[in-house]
Amino acid sequence: MAGIYTKEEALEDMLQNGELESEEAIMNDKERFGRVRTSLMKQLRTKYGDDIANRALYRINKRISEGSLMIKANLSTINSPKTEI
Repeated sequence: MAGIYTKEEALEDMLQNGELESEEAIMNDKERFGRVRTSLMKQLRTKYGDDIANRALYRINKRISEGSLMIKANLSTINSPKTEI
């Protein structure tokens, strides 16, 4: 039955969207506060489940530790003090 959207596909889409939304929320928190707040992780775990929230946090931390240029550049410009000469 081609063209029928099954419950399994809907669940898979929701999980993928949850992972992306979790990553985005974690990135925003890290950029804004320099860390991920416990309250945000509690919200993400409640909304998407422990697995998805923890996996998103792990992926973001892994990218930072491996030196992803985009993330590293964003965090360094936000966290570094601006000095004028």
